[in-house]
Amino acid sequence: MNSLNPSEVAFSFLDVETTGLDPAGGDRVCEIAILKTLNGEIIDQLVTLVNPGIAIPPRAASIHGITDSMVRKAPFFRHIATDILDFLKDSVIVAHNAVFDLGFLEAELKNLMLTLPEYKVIDTLGIARRYYDFPSNSLGEIAKSVGILTECEHRALADVITTKGILEYFLADLDRRGIRLKRLKDILKLQGKAVELKTSKELVLPGEIEEALRVKGKLRIKYLSAYKEETSTRVIEPFDISVSKESTYIHAFCHLRKERCTFRLDRILDIKTIRE
Repeated sequence: MNSLNPSEVAFSFLDVETTGLDPAGGDRVCEIAILKTLNGEIIDQLVTLVNPGIAIPPRAASIHGITDSMVRKAPFFRHIATDILDFLKDSVIVAHNAVFDLGFLEAELKNLMLTLPEYKVIDTLGIARRYYDFPSNSLGEIAKSVGILTECEHRALADVITTKGILEYFLADLDRRGIRLKRLKDILKLQGKAVELKTSKELVLPGEIEEALRVKGKLRIKYLSAYKEETSTRVIEPFDISVSKESTYIHAFCHLRKERCTFRLDRILDIKTIRE
């Protein structure tokens, strides 16, 4: 693929909106947008809100405008995971600060015991840092500096459209400056080095579960049953965890059923600590 003319390559412009900044700390995706292009033309798109299974903090909502009520009936990530992987297949991913977006994508897939394949990635943030001196390297400030109009900043679809415009501006401007961009490998070299994700191989549990295991505390959870896809709210007391190839399991005493039960971590949609 490296030797291909860029006009022959499908590019997938990717952006996610999230409940916070730390996927390892339990923050989740609440919106995703991907635009697929070929020779500069949009040929397909995948855009959807995502139910993160946790409350969206006011600070995050103030940035992207996505609220709990907006995502209440949206699909959970597990319902769209394979669609996303199929959509990205055989394309080059383009994102602004790609480590952030792909880090969240990788974390969501890991929760489902799925793996993010190795994609070729173009990071417009890396290109901006290497070849330009903008007042700020935020997506919005770069767009403003190069004359790209933006709408609904910090919403996923608007941001991927902006990222597409910025990459096109960079490629045209760098070509005018005499930088050779005849092959895909030439574009990939612009960011200086390949985008690498620092994947943690340690099991990361939500803080509420870790605390409950440590102090033998109680949690109120919303749980999605494997049968009939129904949700229930119940109080549990976790006492152990186990990990298989398929998932992570929480072993706990369930006050609803008055017995010890096992809960799959990715089916716990909401967690609250009960303070006594």
